[in-house]
Amino acid sequence: MSVSGPLGAGACLACKSSCSGFQPHSWRKNCVACGCSTANHAAPDGDAEDDRRMGRLLGDSPCSHLTAKVKGGGGLRVYKRNRMIVTNPVVSRKDPTFNTTTYDWAPAGLNQKLAMQYMELLPESQRPVSGTPGALQRRRHLLSQLPVYDQDPMKCQSLGSEDEVRLSA
Repeated sequence: MSVSGPLGAGACLACKSSCSGFQPHSWRKNCVACGCSTANHAAPDGDAEDDRRMGRLLGDSPCSHLTAKVKGGGGLRVYKRNRMIVTNPVVSRKDPTFNTTTYDWAPAGLNQKLAMQYMELLPESQRPVSGTPGALQRRRHLLSQLPVYDQDPMKCQSLGSEDEVRLSA
């Protein structure tokens, strides 16, 4: 039993301790170890890979301003992830402390005040706060809307010949 499969995904966020790491099923999008979906498994390099995929998708589109060229990447573009960190001071008796909230995603082009107003309109269970079910739900939605096999011919198992792989790239 390996700790992580070829996709580089880590332990299951749904099962937590019962799964030692993602082990891909031969034809399903599930883990052999725990039976959960690939979207439930934390990928150590998942954000970076997701940013590269989004960069490829948006690179030649009207939304290319949301991407940046990688230095020494030969024109490779990555998505500029719009994370937002909100720090609120908590006034106590003697020493001030800070309550920090990190959002995995925030609307692009908004200042922090407007972005916070947007987040407050979302139900609390759907807010993309790092490490919460809302952030996991957002990742699941992105994986279903932008499946890996639609952007990488090497991930598509139904291509029969090298010509089909070359044509789909």
